[in-house]
Amino acid sequence: MEKLDPKLLAKLKEKFQKELIQKERETLEYWLEELIKIYQKNHPTLAEFKAEIRQFIDRMKNRLEIIKTRGI
Repeated sequence: MEKLDPKLLAKLKEKFQKELIQKERETLEYWLEELIKIYQKNHPTLAEFKAEIRQFIDRMKNRLEIIKTRGI
């Protein structure tokens, strides 16, 4: 079996790392925007604020479960 050129391998690793970091940044930006929306709403009571935070947490848990089960 032929070995990959070390320069090519290093270049592929670098490209993969950049893409991975880009995806992570996009994901964090999305969830941060969603959290900011919740924070900026005028919640009349603490209970309503907590309920919306709970929904946000549930959305994140559901997404993580989907990723885990699909192996994405």
